[in-house]
Amino acid sequence: MATWQAMTVLGLAMLLSMGLSGPTGAAEPQTFTEQARRVDGSNYLVGRVTPDASERLVRYQRRLCATCAWKPYETVRTDADGRFRIRIAFPRTVKPTWRYRGYVAGTATHDRTEGRVWLACARETCRP
Repeated sequence: MATWQAMTVLGLAMLLSMGLSGPTGAAEPQTFTEQARRVDGSNYLVGRVTPDASERLVRYQRRLCATCAWKPYETVRTDADGRFRIRIAFPRTVKPTWRYRGYVAGTATHDRTEGRVWLACARETCRP
């Protein structure tokens, strides 16, 4: 009985090492890139999700202070090439610093992918 189990394990290991684990093989990791842009006096975060990201939802959250909870801010859908654009707001007074972060929810082939945390303030240099 133990010999039969050993042969089964050995056969399975050989199949996996030959790349016959599945029809699609390993998926390319999903990337989430974004950058800040200013267009006609408005501030935007523009970016791209790759690969296979057409018509995917990109969700942004905002935190109004360093210790506050993240709350939903806006959800946008990517275009056919995986690109998106979201308009962000800035505080009107000097003291607060708002934080924005974006993410793409996971799928069967890709894990959840997050972007960086962006700071928005009314000062010359934002302090975290």
